[in-house]
Amino acid sequence: MATLQFDEIKRRQRAQWDASAPGWKKWERKLIHNLQPLTDRLVRNAGIKSGYSVLDLACGTGEPALSIAKIVGPSGRVVGVDIAPGMIAVAKERMAAQGLKNVTFQLNEHDDLPALQDNSFDAATCRMGLMFMPDPVRMLKAIRRTLKLGAKASVAVWGPPEKAPFFSVPMKAVAKQLPDLKPVLPGTPGGPFGIPSQEMLGGIFTKAGFSNFNAQTTNVTVWDANSPEEYYEAATETAGPIVQLLSTMAPEKKKAVREELVQTLRDMFPSGPVSLGGEAIVGTGTKTTA
Repeated sequence: MATLQFDEIKRRQRAQWDASAPGWKKWERKLIHNLQPLTDRLVRNAGIKSGYSVLDLACGTGEPALSIAKIVGPSGRVVGVDIAPGMIAVAKERMAAQGLKNVTFQLNEHDDLPALQDNSFDAATCRMGLMFMPDPVRMLKAIRRTLKLGAKASVAVWGPPEKAPFFSVPMKAVAKQLPDLKPVLPGTPGGPFGIPSQEMLGGIFTKAGFSNFNAQTTNVTVWDANSPEEYYEAATETAGPIVQLLSTMAPEKKKAVREELVQTLRDMFPSGPVSLGGEAIVGTGTKTTA
């Protein structure tokens, strides 16, 4: 990938997630609850225990870093890194509110993680972030460098878009108002479906130098809302790509998106409450050689 494309993807990611940071803060209780099973699986697969030193990549507003900090306890430590200053700011607020002293959050814009030492972590996690990276192999190589011998990295990515209605349904309503918007094909770096299969994720782990790769798929509820209107509000305030696209629209187009999505959800859930999720792929690899 050309450097210009590489830098453009990173610029776009920073803008998207900065714009959605207030939404993540607003809806954090529901997001934390719904995504907790995914956090639990990452923790289990990475073998995280009390006293561990853990790296959490693409930590967003602090999860799963803050959950992990409670597991590793005072004798352990967690370092959360993210590209979006707005997300890091919310993560630090949540850390202070919870009185946690064993976790730090760092802004990171370099795929080689230069601020982190070699062989310094007992485990690493990345929940729904690796597929947004312009060069996921390079990023995993950097994670591997920071891990101790025998340590595991466990990441979660979204499967194919047809198995992720929580995003594809609202995105269809957005795209209808943006006829010039070019669709991003699954497997294209830098998007929510950049790593849509176990095979592709396994290839990335192998190229990055990890061994003993294994993967599972699991269905995750992302949003359960009391009404289609509430779903629209939550989805359009937290889904980074959608938040940014809506910010470019004229008010009448935003209104059309809302009407389209609300009607679609009413048709899908005529009884009222809305619940949509997606298929997550959780992949884990081990650093078995120096």
